[in-house]
Amino acid sequence: MPEPLAVFGGTFDPIHYAHLRCAEQARQTLGLETLYLLPAGDPPHKKTPFTNAGQRLEMLRLAQAEFPTLGIDDRELRREGPSFMADTLGELRAEHPARPLLFLDGQDSLNKLHVWYQWRRIFELAHVITFPRPHVKPDYVPELAREIDQRRSDPQSVLTSPAGGFLHLDLELIYISATAIQETLRQGASASGMLPDSVLAYIDENGLYPRS
Repeated sequence: MPEPLAVFGGTFDPIHYAHLRCAEQARQTLGLETLYLLPAGDPPHKKTPFTNAGQRLEMLRLAQAEFPTLGIDDRELRREGPSFMADTLGELRAEHPARPLLFLDGQDSLNKLHVWYQWRRIFELAHVITFPRPHVKPDYVPELAREIDQRRSDPQSVLTSPAGGFLHLDLELIYISATAIQETLRQGASASGMLPDSVLAYIDENGLYPRS
């Protein structure tokens, strides 16, 4: 079986240590050589990103220097129109027909998976892997709960089969969020320690998330 391909989707507005450390913990837990951060271009189920695609990609590249085992897949930033994860995973599956494909997302996003475009197709294309988020418990509508229950797997299964499983990783809770960082910066307070210094310097130099 080929090496699994794992992607961690998110807006990353901005990228911060909860994103990075969770991604690195997941990579180590699953025994992967690389795990790819997959920034959303135009996510229809979330607020429009405050920063543009180029700025978010540059922040990811700066953060990557501190976490070299994390890769970046910028295909959604290069694609025009809404960013649908089902379409992105479809592209990856076409490029890698036999590889185990792992889609990672936090519990807060997974709770809303049922409103995503062609959400059932996501399970057909990849294994869905989730991890805890602070103050968020599993809260699924019945149809999503049934889908998850039918697909619960173990790590060995998701690493040795192409798609179709569900796995929860009990990663460390990290109490940082992009919303909190944005609010902190808009109040003129320091966000030091919440994200890499290089990313924070880029934010300052480019006047991102200005004081309200």
